[in-house]
Amino acid sequence: MRTPIRFVIALIALILACSVLSACDKATIEYVPNGGTYTLAQAEDVASGYDMSDVDSVKTTEGPKLRRERLLELREAGADTALLADALTRDFPSDASSVPLLVESATVDGAQVWIVVEAYGDADGTLSRRRLWVLDRSSFTVLASSSFN
Repeated sequence: MRTPIRFVIALIALILACSVLSACDKATIEYVPNGGTYTLAQAEDVASGYDMSDVDSVKTTEGPKLRRERLLELREAGADTALLADALTRDFPSDASSVPLLVESATVDGAQVWIVVEAYGDADGTLSRRRLWVLDRSSFTVLASSSFN
């Protein structure tokens, strides 16, 4: 039995479309449950050099949607990260365009913390900058923050 050429072409087009759409999915947050021990300067080095290639072409106006997707992903990672995601949701405006890239349970200068590295950008630009938040692991109080171009 011969397969009609139109069917084969349609099938190839469908496969290519699915591949392109899945390659464009930027809803991936790096979660490190048992992170390292750092000084604040070392944590800043981690943040300032963090790879942003998966979001650096995302328009800042698309940030809120991507932020919600990543926070949902964080909530699904476990009870501790769900509490962190709730704190990040509660303490920021609902239309915040900053997008979490890395969440690490770590120690910074002797304190048990969450390290959060996020991407942000100018209102009319792309998510091209990095920000570091160091939050107390249990109270979610901001212990330190830094921004990087």
